[in-house]
Amino acid sequence: MDKAFMAKVLENIFFVATEPVTMGQLKETFQIESPEGLAGLNIALAALSEQYKSRGLQLMEVGGGYHLTTQDQYGRWIQRFRSNAPVQLTEEGRVTLAIIAYKQPIKRNEIEGIRGVDCESVLQTLRAYGLVVVAGELAGAHLYCTTKKFLTLYGLNHLSDLPPLAVVLG
Repeated sequence: MDKAFMAKVLENIFFVATEPVTMGQLKETFQIESPEGLAGLNIALAALSEQYKSRGLQLMEVGGGYHLTTQDQYGRWIQRFRSNAPVQLTEEGRVTLAIIAYKQPIKRNEIEGIRGVDCESVLQTLRAYGLVVVAGELAGAHLYCTTKKFLTLYGLNHLSDLPPLAVVLG
């Protein structure tokens, strides 16, 4: 496969990914089975990473995979935008937020145990929107809770106003 085309496909994958994309996922997507194919993938990743250096984005290795993020120097602008932007959560975000709302305070590994997947990036998004906060620590792990902004967004006065879990689960 042409390296330039591969880099464009990679860019699109990273654009739509809500969590870090692992090398295993990339190898499966591109059906890479040879050392030459893996070398080509690494070249395309390096080229894409280099291109982003002049564009305000960066391709980072985080959470066991690759994730497209803004460069640090633009973080305050993104923060300002997010604080003014309407909250638009993915399905993963809504599920994680519901777990926190009903189980709080809750540790990340407990959330991941319920969801069955890593939720670091989703928690970062929920924190960036101001819907959850780290309310403390237990055995070295953060405890997540919802915020007043969460209550306001969902038209609740208190957490006791949440519908019974049996009703939510149907």
